[in-house]
Amino acid sequence: MKRPLYQAVKGLRGGVNFAMPGHRGRVAFDFDFKDDWTEVTGADNLLNPTEAIAEAQAEIAAAYGVKKSVIVPAGSTTGIKLALYLAAKPGETILIQRNSHQSLFHGAVALDLRLSYLPAPVDEATGLFSGVDPEDVARALDADPSISAVFLTSPDYFGGGLMIKEIADIVHARNKILIVDEAHGAHWAFTPLAEKSAVRHADYTVQSLHKTMAALTGAALLHINSHVEEETLLKGMGLFLSTSPSYLLMLSSEYAVAAGKDMDWQKLLCHRARIESRLPQITVVKARGPFVACTDPMKFLFHLPGYRGDDVVSLLAEKDIYLEMGDDYYALAILSPYHTDEDVDRLIRAIASLPKKEERTGVEKGIYPKTEAVFPPRAAFFMETESVAIGESEGRVAAQNITPYPPGIPIVTYGERITEEVMAAISEREDSIGFEDGKITVIKEAL
Repeated sequence: MKRPLYQAVKGLRGGVNFAMPGHRGRVAFDFDFKDDWTEVTGADNLLNPTEAIAEAQAEIAAAYGVKKSVIVPAGSTTGIKLALYLAAKPGETILIQRNSHQSLFHGAVALDLRLSYLPAPVDEATGLFSGVDPEDVARALDADPSISAVFLTSPDYFGGGLMIKEIADIVHARNKILIVDEAHGAHWAFTPLAEKSAVRHADYTVQSLHKTMAALTGAALLHINSHVEEETLLKGMGLFLSTSPSYLLMLSSEYAVAAGKDMDWQKLLCHRARIESRLPQITVVKARGPFVACTDPMKFLFHLPGYRGDDVVSLLAEKDIYLEMGDDYYALAILSPYHTDEDVDRLIRAIASLPKKEERTGVEKGIYPKTEAVFPPRAAFFMETESVAIGESEGRVAAQNITPYPPGIPIVTYGERITEEVMAAISEREDSIGFEDGKITVIKEAL
């Protein structure tokens, strides 16, 4: 048979990657395919670890300074579902950021959780999410004491970190549980941003090692700082994890954390400074909103005057320079200490070679509109559905996620009302998962 995937990936060789995974193809791993094993004698068992895997998880927990760490060789998507399982029971309500990753909403469907939304303010200057006001968390918890847990994302896809300590103090003062999706900040604990890391403050922290560290795609961790019975944890792992976990992913998790303490942060900062100094024509996002406590310098979010961000991504790909993503306005490159000086110089030359253009007018920054929840996610998921044209969907209720990928944040999700603003945002991102042939799936209404 033909091997189109192999041919496609092989064609990327020789290019420079400013996207995930974090190793950037520049790491010389000390393991390879010969170390791809299963649960034979001496290799331990992830779903009931007592030997090498248990020891590896203890080493990882010590490195991060948490009570317990779980290797999740199935991505943060699975880690988030496992954290939700440990933190809440079916029917309970979780207070969340609406701009959470789609795995949160999938987890709510699977576990029959109800969702309550925090305000999601937007920074007018950048069009980006401007963080979570700790007082909004306090008000929401005081208004609804039935809320069992709070789910936040920090840092977000663009590197913005929340006021996690202040929020954690508020959550814990009310005897609630704090879960943080730190998928994009697995490296923070080993950098000057360490005190902003959720591992210092949250009950459950989920990380994607492959996003910013030297791990293979799909390598993730769940850190636990609250008391969890081992039987309960293993029960959840059995529910969400495969009985055939990848030993290569687990090995890369162990490797990435061991290498994390030696991360050359100064080299990363030098890469960033050189790009900014040699490309004065670009606008680089550095700060946004009063409640974004810090910004990760790994995330190089920029605008090139006159260009859509996704056009910049496409044009640079023609030069074998691969960025993480682009939207109507911004392009995103993820910088790494594993990048060489030549990698960075190639990026600079590629951007500098693009023809100058006049700036566009009337461009809306940001694509996430306000939404209204009509039904709980699980109820909406199992309702009878139909497919309708996007132009005829106003007022209807979504029966699935409509998700631009990346970053994987739904424009509208299960059980939310579709407004004119939502329709416009979906139309702007025609590549969104769940939006095909100009149609979306909605709950079928009784005639």
